[in-house]
Amino acid sequence: MKTFVATLVLSALALALTPSTAPAEEVYIDGTKYAAIAYSPKTGTSGYAWNCWTREEAERTALEQCNEPDAKVMVWVQYGWAVLLIAEDGSYASGFVYGDGCSPADAYKNALKQLRTYTQTRVVKAIVVCSGNVAPRVITD
Repeated sequence: MKTFVATLVLSALALALTPSTAPAEEVYIDGTKYAAIAYSPKTGTSGYAWNCWTREEAERTALEQCNEPDAKVMVWVQYGWAVLLIAEDGSYASGFVYGDGCSPADAYKNALKQLRTYTQTRVVKAIVVCSGNVAPRVITD
């Protein structure tokens, strides 16, 4: 049953992340840009940045957007996708992929694999960022 739920969530995520203006294959990601996701485990607040010129800019922007003293950058990526998953029990994990042909679904799979080493509870929030000019998505259950 848990596998079915994870598959269902992943399928919904893949559908939700397909840009409405073009098929996923046509998404262009500038290889020189960065993205980052910051998270505060104490408050559950998150922040993210995308389409940034440097890793430092992406990390700084994500931390500023999170605006919590315990916030940490959980993941950053250049030329790809990053995902932060938060489980029902408060556990969290991140994943990323980069390079030609990468997809948000692959980043989600990487994050889910990592999350499952900590917990089997359901995912209640997914934050998905692209290092290029693709708007981030926050998906909640």
